[in-house]
Amino acid sequence: MTKLHYFKTTLTFSLLFLCAIGTTESFRVRAVTSVSFPDVFTEVKDSAGINDAIIIQLPKDMTYISGIELHFKIPEIIAAWRDTIAYSLYDDITPTPTTNKIDYTGTRITVGTFPGRLSHTIYIPLIEGSELKNSPYHEKTSVIPNTKNRTIFFRMQLAMKGVPEAFEDAKFEFTAKPVLIQKGKFNLSITTPNASTEPYSVFIDNKPVTLQKDGILLDLGEHHLSITSDNYRNEVRTFRIEQAKTTSLSVALRGIEPSVKISSPESATVFFDDQPVRDTKEAFVITQGDHTIKFIIGDYEVVRNITAVNGRSYAVNLSIDALVTEEE
Repeated sequence: MTKLHYFKTTLTFSLLFLCAIGTTESFRVRAVTSVSFPDVFTEVKDSAGINDAIIIQLPKDMTYISGIELHFKIPEIIAAWRDTIAYSLYDDITPTPTTNKIDYTGTRITVGTFPGRLSHTIYIPLIEGSELKNSPYHEKTSVIPNTKNRTIFFRMQLAMKGVPEAFEDAKFEFTAKPVLIQKGKFNLSITTPNASTEPYSVFIDNKPVTLQKDGILLDLGEHHLSITSDNYRNEVRTFRIEQAKTTSLSVALRGIEPSVKISSPESATVFFDDQPVRDTKEAFVITQGDHTIKFIIGDYEVVRNITAVNGRSYAVNLSIDALVTEEE
């Protein structure tokens, strides 16, 4: 085939494909290969020939998926005849694609050709503003397919005549995998004392946020949480977001009433405002104002006073020590 003949043939078929974009057409494929993802982190491998279709079954949860990457190993004989195999994406495919059906009707939304090298990567964006970019080693389709039925229909076919008969048996090995957004989900659970409904405000990285039942998307890395209220104590936490994963955090809000925790030897008798303290293992709520704590061990008595303020916690520790000195 002369270079001029090759150019004219390629140009003719390219124009035909371009004219077909956006129009509904009926067509037959030789075979259908179907792939699906068990989870968003898994890539799947398979193969398809020219005049075949590839059905990509998308996961039910598309929260973290910005697109699909298809990496093809191009057979040597086809790589030597660049732009002879075209690929197309279709919308509104009927009937529902399966591996046992070969006749379809659909709207071609984009078209491209395989280059003259042994591998090629195609990115199919599934959301607006996708970070996927074109480069010398891969290309991004210009149109986002309709994925309401969670299916992508990818068709391959000859783009010119006069190719070797060996093309019929050539197989494209391919790897498909989801392209993930650079975000993860944060799920925050908050409980209040005695199921109180008093209001509080939530801030992440010093910005106010509204909690969602199924969590909120955040950028990867470390974040800072603060919960503020006039009715509860302020709470501060640090957490980390990982790609396409959910980080869960539970926070139990505490009332603003002051509390005190008393630690003392087991042999000590403890009184708080002249009332005996039965359990010194846990902190307990007290009122604002002045209070007296008394420790009695045998004939030894220690009294301490505290002035409690709302929003503060106090710890009172009684320790008994023996001082050892050396005398000449």
